[in-house]
Amino acid sequence: MKINPTIATDAYKITHWLQRPKNMTRFYNYGEPRLGGQHDAIIFFGLQYILKEYFMIKVTKEDIEEGYEHSKSCFGFDHYFPLGIWKKVEKLGYFPLRIKAVKEGTLVPTSNVCFTMEATEDWFAPMVSHFEDWLMWNWYSCGVATRGFNIKRNIKSAYEKSSDNPFLGFSVNDFGYRGATFNEGACIGGAAHLISFNGTDNLQARKLIQDYYGGKQIGGSVWATEHSVATVFGPGEGEYDYIKTQLTRSHPTATISIVIDSYDSDNFIKNVISREDVKQLIIDRPGRTVFRPDSGDPITNVCKYTEMLGNIFGYHLNKKGFKVLNHNVGIIQGDGMTEKSIPELYNEYIKTGWSADNIITGSGGGLLEEGLTRDTDRWAIKVSYVELDGTPVNVQKSPKTDMTKSSKTGILKLHKSAGKFSTIESAKEQFGINNGYTDELDLVFENGVLYREQTFEEIREIANSYL
Repeated sequence: MKINPTIATDAYKITHWLQRPKNMTRFYNYGEPRLGGQHDAIIFFGLQYILKEYFMIKVTKEDIEEGYEHSKSCFGFDHYFPLGIWKKVEKLGYFPLRIKAVKEGTLVPTSNVCFTMEATEDWFAPMVSHFEDWLMWNWYSCGVATRGFNIKRNIKSAYEKSSDNPFLGFSVNDFGYRGATFNEGACIGGAAHLISFNGTDNLQARKLIQDYYGGKQIGGSVWATEHSVATVFGPGEGEYDYIKTQLTRSHPTATISIVIDSYDSDNFIKNVISREDVKQLIIDRPGRTVFRPDSGDPITNVCKYTEMLGNIFGYHLNKKGFKVLNHNVGIIQGDGMTEKSIPELYNEYIKTGWSADNIITGSGGGLLEEGLTRDTDRWAIKVSYVELDGTPVNVQKSPKTDMTKSSKTGILKLHKSAGKFSTIESAKEQFGINNGYTDELDLVFENGVLYREQTFEEIREIANSYL
Protein backbone atom coordinates (compact mmCIF):
# COMPACT_ATOMS: atom_id res chain seq x y z
CA MET A 1 0.00 0.00 0.00
CA LYS A 2 1.45 3.35 -1.02
CA ILE A 3 1.69 5.67 1.94
CA ASN A 4 0.38 9.21 1.70
CA PRO A 5 2.29 11.21 4.33
CA THR A 6 -0.33 13.95 4.55
CA ILE A 7 -2.85 11.53 6.08
CA ALA A 8 -0.59 8.80 7.49
CA THR A 9 -1.42 9.70 11.07
CA ASP A 10 -4.24 9.45 13.58
CA ALA A 11 -7.07 11.39 11.96
CA TYR A 12 -7.53 13.71 14.93
CA LYS A 13 -3.88 14.84 14.67
CA ILE A 14 -4.68 16.51 11.35
CA THR A 15 -6.63 19.14 13.32
CA HIS A 16 -3.86 19.84 15.85
CA TRP A 17 -2.20 22.60 13.85
CA LEU A 18 -5.35 24.62 14.36
CA GLN A 19 -5.63 23.79 18.06
CA ARG A 20 -2.21 25.05 19.15
CA PRO A 21 -1.20 28.64 19.97
CA LYS A 22 -0.72 30.68 16.81
CA ASN A 23 2.56 32.08 18.13
CA MET A 24 4.15 28.67 18.74
CA THR A 25 7.49 28.63 16.95
CA ARG A 26 9.05 25.49 18.42
CA PHE A 27 7.60 22.13 19.43
CA TYR A 28 9.90 19.48 20.93
CA ASN A 29 8.79 15.97 21.86
CA TYR A 30 10.42 12.73 22.93
CA GLY A 31 9.76 9.00 23.11
CA GLU A 32 10.35 6.57 25.96
CA PRO A 33 9.22 3.24 27.41
CA ARG A 34 7.55 4.34 30.63
CA LEU A 35 7.83 2.72 34.03
CA GLY A 36 5.53 -0.18 34.83
CA GLY A 37 5.92 -2.20 31.62
CA GLN A 38 6.94 -5.82 31.25
CA HIS A 39 10.67 -5.13 31.02
CA ASP A 40 13.06 -3.09 33.15
CA ALA A 41 15.08 -2.18 30.06
CA ILE A 42 14.64 -2.38 26.29
CA ILE A 43 16.93 -3.01 23.35
CA PHE A 44 16.47 0.00 21.07
CA PHE A 45 16.13 -1.09 17.44
CA GLY A 46 14.32 -0.34 14.20
CA LEU A 47 14.61 3.44 13.83
CA GLN A 48 16.93 3.32 10.82
CA TYR A 49 14.39 1.24 8.92
CA ILE A 50 11.58 3.67 9.78
CA LEU A 51 13.64 6.70 8.76
CA LYS A 52 14.67 5.21 5.42
CA GLU A 53 11.25 3.78 4.61
CA TYR A 54 9.06 6.71 5.68
CA PHE A 55 10.92 9.90 6.56
CA MET A 56 12.95 9.99 3.33
CA ILE A 57 9.90 10.10 1.05
CA LYS A 58 8.78 13.33 -0.61
CA VAL A 59 5.33 14.89 -0.54
CA THR A 60 3.79 15.24 -3.99
CA LYS A 61 1.03 17.39 -5.40
CA GLU A 62 -1.05 14.23 -5.79
CA ASP A 63 -0.51 13.37 -2.10
CA ILE A 64 -1.77 16.79 -1.06
CA GLU A 65 -4.82 16.62 -3.31
CA GLU A 66 -5.69 13.12 -2.10
CA GLY A 67 -5.07 14.06 1.54
CA TYR A 68 -7.27 17.13 1.23
CA GLU A 69 -10.16 15.10 -0.17
CA HIS A 70 -9.85 12.38 2.49
CA SER A 71 -9.67 14.94 5.28
CA LYS A 72 -12.71 16.85 4.00
CA SER A 73 -14.69 13.63 3.63
CA CYS A 74 -13.61 12.29 7.03
CA PHE A 75 -14.33 15.40 9.09
CA GLY A 76 -16.98 17.12 6.99
CA PHE A 77 -14.99 20.36 6.88
CA ASP A 78 -12.35 21.39 4.36
CA HIS A 79 -10.43 23.90 6.51
CA TYR A 80 -9.13 21.26 8.96
CA PHE A 81 -6.51 20.13 6.44
CA PRO A 82 -3.24 22.16 6.61
CA LEU A 83 -3.18 22.73 2.86
CA GLY A 84 -0.79 25.68 2.90
CA ILE A 85 1.72 23.91 5.14
CA TRP A 86 1.84 20.81 2.97
CA LYS A 87 2.37 22.95 -0.13
CA LYS A 88 5.44 24.45 1.57
CA VAL A 89 6.71 20.96 2.37
CA GLU A 90 6.23 19.93 -1.25
CA LYS A 91 8.26 22.94 -2.36
CA LEU A 92 11.04 22.14 0.13
CA GLY A 93 11.28 18.54 -1.02
CA TYR A 94 11.76 17.14 2.49
CA PHE A 95 10.22 17.08 5.94
CA PRO A 96 11.68 19.96 7.99
CA LEU A 97 12.31 17.80 11.03
CA ARG A 98 15.23 17.00 13.31
CA ILE A 99 15.39 13.60 15.03
CA LYS A 100 17.97 12.54 17.60
CA ALA A 101 18.23 9.03 19.04
CA VAL A 102 20.32 6.65 21.07
CA LYS A 103 22.30 4.10 19.07
CA GLU A 104 20.37 1.03 17.98
CA GLY A 105 21.38 -2.03 19.97
CA THR A 106 21.64 -0.04 23.21
CA LEU A 107 20.04 -1.52 26.32
CA VAL A 108 18.12 1.44 27.73
CA PRO A 109 16.46 1.27 31.17
CA THR A 110 12.77 2.14 31.07
CA SER A 111 11.73 5.70 31.85
CA ASN A 112 14.59 7.10 29.77
CA VAL A 113 14.40 9.13 26.59
CA CYS A 114 15.26 7.11 23.47
CA PHE A 115 14.60 9.71 20.78
CA THR A 116 13.51 13.32 20.30
CA MET A 117 11.87 15.13 17.40
CA GLU A 118 11.31 18.78 16.55
CA ALA A 119 10.70 21.00 13.53
CA THR A 120 13.53 22.92 11.84
CA GLU A 121 11.15 25.59 10.51
CA ASP A 122 8.98 27.80 12.72
CA TRP A 123 5.94 27.34 10.47
CA PHE A 124 6.21 23.55 10.75
CA ALA A 125 6.27 23.46 14.56
CA PRO A 126 2.49 22.84 14.85
CA MET A 127 2.90 19.74 12.63
CA VAL A 128 5.48 17.76 14.63
CA SER A 129 2.98 15.49 16.37
CA HIS A 130 1.65 14.48 12.92
CA PHE A 131 4.72 12.21 12.70
CA GLU A 132 4.51 10.65 16.15
CA ASP A 133 2.85 7.49 14.85
CA TRP A 134 5.76 6.80 12.51
CA LEU A 135 8.24 6.89 15.38
CA MET A 136 5.85 5.05 17.68
CA TRP A 137 5.96 2.02 15.36
CA ASN A 138 9.41 1.48 16.86
CA TRP A 139 7.74 -0.13 19.89
CA TYR A 140 7.37 -3.37 17.94
CA SER A 141 10.94 -3.83 16.79
CA CYS A 142 12.18 -2.84 20.25
CA GLY A 143 9.78 -5.37 21.79
CA VAL A 144 11.02 -8.30 19.71
CA ALA A 145 14.66 -7.26 20.12
CA THR A 146 14.17 -7.10 23.88
CA ARG A 147 12.54 -10.53 23.96
CA GLY A 148 15.42 -12.05 22.05
CA PHE A 149 18.00 -10.39 24.23
CA ASN A 150 16.31 -11.53 27.44
CA ILE A 151 16.01 -15.11 26.20
CA LYS A 152 19.69 -15.18 25.31
CA ARG A 153 20.70 -13.63 28.62
CA ASN A 154 18.55 -16.11 30.55
CA ILE A 155 19.77 -19.27 28.81
CA LYS A 156 23.42 -18.26 28.71
CA SER A 157 24.08 -19.65 32.18
CA ALA A 158 22.63 -23.06 31.23
CA TYR A 159 25.12 -23.31 28.39
CA GLU A 160 28.02 -22.04 30.48
CA LYS A 161 27.23 -24.55 33.21
CA SER A 162 26.64 -27.62 31.04
CA SER A 163 28.49 -27.11 27.77
CA ASP A 164 32.19 -27.35 26.93
CA ASN A 165 31.72 -25.03 23.96
CA PRO A 166 28.67 -22.81 24.55
CA PHE A 167 27.10 -22.09 21.19
CA LEU A 168 24.14 -19.78 21.58
CA GLY A 169 23.74 -18.58 18.01
CA PHE A 170 21.28 -21.24 16.87
CA SER A 171 19.73 -22.08 20.23
CA VAL A 172 16.60 -20.07 19.34
CA ASN A 173 15.25 -19.99 15.78
CA ASP A 174 12.64 -17.66 14.28
CA PHE A 175 9.61 -19.66 13.12
CA GLY A 176 7.34 -16.62 13.08
CA TYR A 177 7.02 -15.51 9.46
CA ARG A 178 3.69 -17.23 8.78
CA GLY A 179 2.30 -16.24 12.18
CA ALA A 180 3.06 -12.53 11.91
CA THR A 181 0.25 -10.06 11.40
CA PHE A 182 1.64 -8.89 8.06
CA ASN A 183 4.79 -9.03 5.94
CA GLU A 184 6.40 -5.80 7.16
CA GLY A 185 5.96 -6.81 10.79
CA ALA A 186 7.46 -10.22 10.09
CA CYS A 187 10.44 -8.58 8.41
CA ILE A 188 11.32 -6.04 11.10
CA GLY A 189 10.48 -8.47 13.92
CA GLY A 190 12.60 -11.15 12.31
CA ALA A 191 15.47 -8.69 11.97
CA ALA A 192 15.13 -7.81 15.66
CA HIS A 193 15.46 -11.50 16.54
CA LEU A 194 18.71 -11.71 14.56
CA ILE A 195 20.35 -9.19 16.86
CA SER A 196 20.71 -11.98 19.42
CA PHE A 197 20.53 -15.19 17.38
CA ASN A 198 21.51 -16.61 13.98
CA GLY A 199 18.76 -19.17 13.40
CA THR A 200 15.85 -18.10 11.24
CA ASP A 201 13.32 -19.31 8.69
CA ASN A 202 12.47 -15.68 7.99
CA LEU A 203 14.23 -14.93 4.70
CA GLN A 204 12.49 -11.59 4.42
CA ALA A 205 14.16 -10.49 7.64
CA ARG A 206 17.53 -11.14 6.03
CA LYS A 207 16.48 -9.01 3.08
CA LEU A 208 15.36 -6.14 5.31
CA ILE A 209 18.72 -6.17 7.08
CA GLN A 210 20.56 -6.09 3.75
CA ASP A 211 18.35 -3.35 2.30
CA TYR A 212 18.25 -1.03 5.30
CA TYR A 213 21.32 -1.83 7.42
CA GLY A 214 23.81 -3.36 4.98
CA GLY A 215 26.83 -5.42 5.93
CA LYS A 216 27.21 -9.16 5.65
CA GLN A 217 24.24 -11.50 5.35
CA ILE A 218 23.06 -12.78 8.73
CA GLY A 219 20.80 -15.68 9.60
CA GLY A 220 20.69 -19.30 8.52
CA SER A 221 18.25 -22.19 8.31
CA VAL A 222 18.33 -25.95 7.78
CA TRP A 223 16.60 -28.80 5.94
CA ALA A 224 13.44 -29.16 8.02
CA THR A 225 10.32 -31.24 7.52
CA GLU A 226 6.78 -30.41 8.57
CA HIS A 227 3.60 -32.45 8.84
CA SER A 228 2.72 -31.85 5.19
CA VAL A 229 5.91 -33.74 4.36
CA ALA A 230 5.55 -36.50 6.93
CA THR A 231 1.86 -37.32 6.49
CA VAL A 232 1.92 -37.80 2.71
CA PHE A 233 4.02 -40.91 3.35
CA GLY A 234 1.28 -42.20 5.67
CA PRO A 235 1.53 -44.03 9.02
CA GLY A 236 3.17 -47.40 9.69
CA GLU A 237 5.76 -48.22 7.05
CA GLY A 238 5.18 -44.75 5.64
CA GLU A 239 7.09 -43.27 8.57
CA TYR A 240 10.00 -45.56 7.74
CA ASP A 241 9.97 -44.32 4.13
CA TYR A 242 9.65 -40.73 5.37
CA ILE A 243 12.76 -40.78 7.55
CA LYS A 244 14.86 -42.67 5.02
CA THR A 245 13.93 -40.15 2.33
CA GLN A 246 15.16 -37.29 4.49
CA LEU A 247 18.39 -39.05 5.43
CA THR A 248 19.28 -40.02 1.87
CA ARG A 249 18.22 -36.89 -0.01
CA SER A 250 19.67 -34.22 2.28
CA HIS A 251 23.34 -33.35 2.06
CA PRO A 252 25.25 -35.62 4.47
CA THR A 253 27.02 -32.70 6.14
CA ALA A 254 23.84 -30.64 6.59
CA THR A 255 21.82 -30.29 9.76
CA ILE A 256 18.34 -31.73 9.30
CA SER A 257 15.23 -31.33 11.44
CA ILE A 258 12.67 -34.15 11.50
CA VAL A 259 9.14 -33.65 12.85
CA ILE A 260 8.11 -36.83 14.70
CA ASP A 261 4.60 -36.33 16.13
CA SER A 262 2.44 -36.76 13.04
CA TYR A 263 1.07 -39.94 14.67
CA ASP A 264 2.99 -41.08 17.75
CA SER A 265 6.32 -39.57 18.76
CA ASP A 266 7.10 -42.41 21.17
CA ASN A 267 6.58 -44.99 18.44
CA PHE A 268 8.67 -42.99 15.99
CA ILE A 269 11.66 -42.97 18.35
CA LYS A 270 11.25 -46.56 19.57
CA ASN A 271 10.36 -48.36 16.37
CA VAL A 272 11.39 -46.20 13.42
CA ILE A 273 14.62 -44.45 14.36
CA SER A 274 15.84 -47.55 16.17
CA ARG A 275 15.70 -49.72 13.00
CA GLU A 276 19.24 -50.76 12.22
CA ASP A 277 19.36 -49.30 8.71
CA VAL A 278 17.86 -45.99 9.83
CA LYS A 279 20.10 -45.84 12.87
CA GLN A 280 23.16 -46.54 10.73
CA LEU A 281 22.24 -43.81 8.24
CA ILE A 282 22.08 -41.34 11.13
CA ILE A 283 25.36 -42.53 12.61
CA ASP A 284 27.10 -42.26 9.23
CA ARG A 285 25.97 -38.66 8.70
CA PRO A 286 28.55 -36.01 9.73
CA GLY A 287 25.67 -33.50 9.75
CA ARG A 288 23.45 -33.17 12.78
CA THR A 289 20.05 -34.88 12.96
CA VAL A 290 17.54 -33.29 15.32
CA PHE A 291 14.03 -34.55 16.08
CA ARG A 292 11.07 -32.26 16.66
CA PRO A 293 8.22 -33.33 18.97
CA ASP A 294 5.60 -30.73 18.12
CA SER A 295 2.89 -31.42 20.69
CA GLY A 296 2.63 -32.07 24.41
CA ASP A 297 4.41 -30.59 27.40
CA PRO A 298 7.79 -29.22 26.22
CA ILE A 299 9.87 -30.02 29.31
CA THR A 300 8.43 -33.52 29.68
CA ASN A 301 8.90 -34.32 26.00
CA VAL A 302 12.40 -32.94 25.63
CA CYS A 303 13.64 -34.83 28.69
CA LYS A 304 11.86 -38.05 27.72
CA TYR A 305 13.01 -38.11 24.13
CA THR A 306 16.56 -37.24 25.07
CA GLU A 307 16.61 -40.32 27.33
CA MET A 308 15.16 -42.44 24.53
CA LEU A 309 17.74 -41.18 22.04
CA GLY A 310 20.45 -41.83 24.60
CA ASN A 311 19.33 -45.45 24.85
CA ILE A 312 19.54 -45.83 21.07
CA PHE A 313 22.67 -43.86 20.18
CA GLY A 314 24.45 -43.71 23.51
CA TYR A 315 26.00 -40.69 25.15
CA HIS A 316 29.23 -39.46 26.70
CA LEU A 317 30.15 -37.07 29.49
CA ASN A 318 31.70 -33.77 28.56
CA LYS A 319 34.40 -32.03 30.59
CA LYS A 320 31.79 -30.47 32.86
CA GLY A 321 30.25 -33.86 33.65
CA PHE A 322 27.05 -33.39 31.63
CA LYS A 323 25.68 -35.97 29.22
CA VAL A 324 25.93 -35.35 25.48
CA LEU A 325 24.15 -37.56 22.93
CA ASN A 326 26.46 -39.47 20.60
CA HIS A 327 26.51 -39.29 16.81
CA ASN A 328 25.42 -35.66 16.56
CA VAL A 329 21.73 -36.22 17.31
CA GLY A 330 19.50 -33.90 19.29
CA ILE A 331 16.06 -32.41 19.95
CA ILE A 332 14.45 -29.23 18.67
CA GLN A 333 11.43 -27.90 20.56
CA GLY A 334 9.26 -25.56 18.53
CA ASP A 335 5.89 -25.62 20.26
CA GLY A 336 4.99 -23.32 23.15
CA MET A 337 8.32 -21.51 23.15
CA THR A 338 8.25 -17.97 24.56
CA GLU A 339 10.42 -15.46 26.41
CA LYS A 340 9.44 -17.22 29.63
CA SER A 341 9.26 -20.89 28.61
CA ILE A 342 12.56 -21.12 26.72
CA PRO A 343 14.74 -20.29 29.75
CA GLU A 344 12.53 -22.54 31.89
CA LEU A 345 13.11 -25.41 29.46
CA TYR A 346 16.88 -24.99 29.44
CA ASN A 347 17.21 -24.56 33.19
CA GLU A 348 15.03 -27.56 33.99
CA TYR A 349 16.68 -29.67 31.32
CA ILE A 350 20.22 -29.35 32.64
CA LYS A 351 18.99 -30.33 36.11
CA THR A 352 18.54 -33.84 34.67
CA GLY A 353 22.26 -34.03 33.94
CA TRP A 354 21.99 -33.52 30.20
CA SER A 355 23.98 -30.76 28.50
CA ALA A 356 22.21 -27.83 26.86
CA ASP A 357 24.11 -28.83 23.71
CA ASN A 358 21.50 -31.54 23.07
CA ILE A 359 18.61 -29.17 22.47
CA ILE A 360 17.65 -26.14 20.43
CA THR A 361 14.37 -24.28 20.20
CA GLY A 362 12.21 -22.43 17.71
CA SER A 363 9.62 -19.76 18.37
CA GLY A 364 6.93 -18.33 16.11
CA GLY A 365 3.99 -16.46 17.58
CA GLY A 366 5.67 -16.46 20.98
CA LEU A 367 8.53 -14.48 19.49
CA LEU A 368 6.95 -12.09 16.99
CA GLU A 369 3.36 -11.75 18.19
CA GLU A 370 1.96 -13.23 21.39
CA GLY A 371 1.22 -10.59 24.03
CA LEU A 372 3.34 -7.94 22.31
CA THR A 373 1.69 -4.51 22.09
CA ARG A 374 2.69 -0.89 22.51
CA ASP A 375 1.70 -1.23 26.15
CA THR A 376 4.04 -4.18 26.77
CA ASP A 377 6.70 -1.61 27.60
CA ARG A 378 4.31 1.35 27.84
CA TRP A 379 5.80 3.32 24.96
CA ALA A 380 4.76 6.95 24.80
CA ILE A 381 5.67 10.12 22.91
CA LYS A 382 5.09 13.40 24.74
CA VAL A 383 5.82 17.08 24.24
CA SER A 384 8.26 18.48 26.81
CA TYR A 385 9.20 21.92 25.48
CA VAL A 386 7.79 24.63 23.23
CA GLU A 387 8.58 28.23 22.37
CA LEU A 388 5.94 30.93 22.00
CA ASP A 389 7.30 33.85 19.98
CA GLY A 390 10.75 32.60 20.94
CA THR A 391 9.99 32.43 24.66
CA PRO A 392 10.86 29.04 26.22
CA VAL A 393 8.04 27.12 27.90
CA ASN A 394 8.65 23.83 29.69
CA VAL A 395 5.72 21.45 29.25
CA GLN A 396 4.73 18.44 31.34
CA LYS A 397 1.88 15.99 31.78
CA SER A 398 1.35 14.99 35.42
CA PRO A 399 -1.94 13.12 36.03
CA LYS A 400 -2.76 12.68 39.72
CA THR A 401 -4.65 9.46 38.98
CA ASP A 402 -1.56 7.73 37.55
CA MET A 403 1.80 9.34 38.28
CA THR A 404 3.60 6.68 36.23
CA LYS A 405 2.27 8.61 33.22
CA SER A 406 4.02 11.79 34.29
CA SER A 407 6.11 13.06 31.42
CA LYS A 408 9.51 14.70 31.31
CA THR A 409 9.97 18.42 30.87
CA GLY A 410 12.35 20.66 29.00
CA ILE A 411 15.09 19.80 26.51
CA LEU A 412 16.38 16.30 27.21
CA LYS A 413 19.68 14.47 27.24
CA LEU A 414 20.32 10.77 27.70
CA HIS A 415 23.35 10.81 29.95
CA LYS A 416 25.63 7.84 30.54
CA SER A 417 27.84 7.68 33.59
CA ALA A 418 29.67 4.63 34.95
CA GLY A 419 27.74 2.49 32.48
CA LYS A 420 24.34 3.67 33.71
CA PHE A 421 21.79 5.82 31.85
CA SER A 422 19.74 8.70 33.19
CA THR A 423 17.63 11.34 31.50
CA ILE A 424 18.63 14.94 32.13
CA GLU A 425 15.75 17.41 31.94
CA SER A 426 16.75 21.02 31.33
CA ALA A 427 13.78 22.28 33.33
CA LYS A 428 15.21 20.60 36.42
CA GLU A 429 18.84 21.67 36.01
CA GLN A 430 20.08 24.83 37.75
CA PHE A 431 22.90 25.43 35.30
CA GLY A 432 21.09 24.72 32.07
CA ILE A 433 21.30 21.98 29.48
CA ASN A 434 24.99 22.44 28.62
CA ASN A 435 26.47 22.08 32.09
CA GLY A 436 28.80 19.22 31.31
CA TYR A 437 26.37 16.37 30.79
CA THR A 438 27.25 14.26 27.78
CA ASP A 439 24.43 13.13 25.53
CA GLU A 440 23.93 9.64 24.04
CA LEU A 441 21.30 10.98 21.64
CA ASP A 442 22.89 11.42 18.21
CA LEU A 443 21.54 13.48 15.36
CA VAL A 444 20.17 10.86 12.98
CA PHE A 445 17.86 12.80 10.66
CA GLU A 446 17.52 16.45 9.66
CA ASN A 447 15.80 18.04 6.67
CA GLY A 448 15.67 14.89 4.59
CA VAL A 449 19.25 13.84 5.32
CA LEU A 450 20.22 10.72 7.27
CA TYR A 451 23.17 11.68 9.46
CA ARG A 452 23.82 8.35 11.17
CA GLU A 453 23.80 4.91 9.63
CA GLN A 454 24.61 1.78 11.60
CA THR A 455 25.47 -1.60 10.18
CA PHE A 456 23.64 -4.58 11.58
CA GLU A 457 26.95 -6.02 12.80
CA GLU A 458 27.49 -2.88 14.89
CA ILE A 459 24.01 -3.16 16.38
CA ARG A 460 24.59 -6.82 17.27
CA GLU A 461 27.93 -5.96 18.84
CA ILE A 462 26.40 -3.22 20.99
CA ALA A 463 23.49 -5.41 22.17
CA ASN A 464 25.63 -8.43 22.92
CA SER A 465 28.07 -6.32 24.92
CA TYR A 466 25.40 -6.16 27.65
CA LEU A 467 25.53 -9.94 28.14
